Amino acid sequence: MKNYLFVFLLITMVGNIFCQTSTGTISGTVTEEKTGEYVISLTVVLYKDSISSRPFRGTYTNKFGYYSFSQLPAGEYHLLARGVGYQQYSKQITLKEGENFRLNMKMKAADVVTEEVIVTAERSQEEAISRISTVNIAPSFIFKLPSLGGETDVFRALQTLPGVKQSSELSSGLYVRGGSPDQNLYLLDGVIVYNPNHLGGFLSVFNGDALRDIKLIKGAFPAEYGGRLSSVLDMTMKEGRKDRFSADGGISLISSRLTLEGPIGENTSFMLSGRRMYLDILTAMFVPKDEVPNYYFYDLNAKINHKISENSHIFLSGFLCRDVLVSPKEEDMKFDINWGNKTSNLRWMYIVSPLLFTNFSLIYTDYTFRTDIYDKKNIANNFISKSQIRDWTIRAEAQYFPAKNHKIKTGLEAINHRFLAKTAFNFENKLEIPFNSKDATSLELSYYLQDEWEISERLTANIGSRLFYFEEANYFRYEPRFSATYKLAENTSLKTSLAMAHQFLHLIIRNDISVMTDLWFPSTKNVLPSRSTQGVVGVEQLFDEGKYLLSLEAYYKKMNNLYEYKDSATFSFGIPLEDQFTRGNGEAYGVEVFLNKRLGNITGWVGYTLSWTKRKFRELNEGKPFYPRYDRRHDVNIVIVYEISPSWEIGATWYYGTGQAYTMPTGSFRFEEIGFSSYDDVKYQYTERNGARLPAFHKLDVNFIHHFEWFSLPWSVSLNIYNAYNRRNPFSWYISTDYDGITETKKLKQLTLFPLIPTIGFSFKI
Repeated sequence: MKNYLFVFLLITMVGNIFCQTSTGTISGTVTEEKTGEYVISLTVVLYKDSISSRPFRGTYTNKFGYYSFSQLPAGEYHLLARGVGYQQYSKQITLKEGENFRLNMKMKAADVVTEEVIVTAERSQEEAISRISTVNIAPSFIFKLPSLGGETDVFRALQTLPGVKQSSELSSGLYVRGGSPDQNLYLLDGVIVYNPNHLGGFLSVFNGDALRDIKLIKGAFPAEYGGRLSSVLDMTMKEGRKDRFSADGGISLISSRLTLEGPIGENTSFMLSGRRMYLDILTAMFVPKDEVPNYYFYDLNAKINHKISENSHIFLSGFLCRDVLVSPKEEDMKFDINWGNKTSNLRWMYIVSPLLFTNFSLIYTDYTFRTDIYDKKNIANNFISKSQIRDWTIRAEAQYFPAKNHKIKTGLEAINHRFLAKTAFNFENKLEIPFNSKDATSLELSYYLQDEWEISERLTANIGSRLFYFEEANYFRYEPRFSATYKLAENTSLKTSLAMAHQFLHLIIRNDISVMTDLWFPSTKNVLPSRSTQGVVGVEQLFDEGKYLLSLEAYYKKMNNLYEYKDSATFSFGIPLEDQFTRGNGEAYGVEVFLNKRLGNITGWVGYTLSWTKRKFRELNEGKPFYPRYDRRHDVNIVIVYEISPSWEIGATWYYGTGQAYTMPTGSFRFEEIGFSSYDDVKYQYTERNGARLPAFHKLDVNFIHHFEWFSLPWSVSLNIYNAYNRRNPFSWYISTDYDGITETKKLKQLTLFPLIPTIGFSFKI
């Protein structure tokens, strides 16, 4: 670490010397001409003599639309900015000696029918950064994909990518390269979202209407991200149109949504987006309240953007979501489950100089999850669990361009955590008897430093490290990060990455109860921080002038200090909660193939994953390794969007996956009646943990979209067909007993969740 800091300081001093010579800079921000919103990850290219010559320099815009070229000698330059969906911007620049030339660009939308639907680490000699295992999806593309109930979802779109799995048909959780959902870092405008799911994982809390950029890093992420083991999902909210007021929304069978955005004066804009599920209202209209569970959710996104000056902007964003699930009143087992997130972020973006870009954030996060179970017939199931995390975060980040081949990012973050983790016994659904609890505060500090270094025309690298301190048990952790890309030819690249990561928060779930019991628990002296070491190697090839991209990646990930409840956990009074945990290790490895058609009236991709995921706990499965339920040997995804005409589109997805790992009975037995025990009590002998496999899962989903005008407003109607060929996919197996009065027969039966389901939805835009 000391050696790297020395190199950084040396580069900084050299950069300052260059700045004092006759070299100059060209920098600025890029926005959309109509909306005024920043354009993210746009390629900006500089030519020295003419556009027909070899590019002189290249870069891309950051999250605030900022770009910078440093160390430029005086002379004539041609600047090009381009990206699919925008008309190419061209500008001839005469740079004087030592001049800092400021060029702010406004990009016009391209009037074409082709659209780049997904970009995976686009490679060209104009771009000097290695983005291994990184995928960007446009929010507009998500709405073209099929959905269940007419409600499109960010997570279900990401699940169609190789390396990303779902645990079941009911779950939208992201299991990325063998990691569980709690090992993913979910960022919304730079703020951590602890629980990203509605309806127990059926939908994510992220409303696509409110999003401007979605980036998934599947593994070995750079040093600017930390605190999780597996992956990063980095999402940016819209800032609000600056040219005029607009509104768009939609109505589906299960929810409705509405987004408003527009200017407030000359230098301020806003965005407000809300969504509400009304399943509780629909069921109340047709079914008595005492017969079905009551469930609803809502989420709200808001953002205000204010321009103080050319170099200074302030952003205030907020996010609120809530889920409530209550059992019918007359049931023997009653449950009351509710959870939600509250976040806010006050961010100041300030351009100190053409070479130094900074942003500062003050963040508040409040996450709560509570489960209350009362079972009249089986008192052992009575259980209360509450998990709460409240964070105050201060973050300072900087981007520095000291030399033409270096782009340095650095940042410091301080988080004050307040944890509450509690389990209790629910006595007659009235009196709460605490078992144990953990109520503590802890300071988490982290510092990162990384350098995006163009070593040569063919070789680029991202070298960095991250340093952590966690106050609860005085943990210090160091995380090296490295990635590199070598260009074998103009359109062929080799890439590799290696990263270490730590996680100080653990999500513990009871597997013996079918309802949700999420409990976040911090690292302590006895509960060690989780750690992962992961490596990736791959090759990437572009075909047909960039219309097709073929990517092949292999990965390996080793995980230590993973935690689950013991099988023997009793939740007795006086026993510390952390004594109910067992510690184990895991590993995941596999190969991913991705063929992406990015341009034309037919776009989409084919993905294939061959993977293994294993866990080993000394106190689970007799200490033998086992496969978690989301382990699937083979995954195939086919995604197609066909634009038939400007008014008609078809989106289709087909998925095939190896059957889930499952724990099954292998035999049954009885004991003769002794005392109060009954001869009719049947006991089962089971396979080892997840020792069986359900049948393979596959289905086809289709979405037909028609665009039309009604009352001079643009509308769209979508017809979704879920499970188009009505495949009876297994959700679980269970043993059923049939008795005809003489003989008793055991039968293996299958639970299937969703048959063929057609749904319709409407959306509009003003």
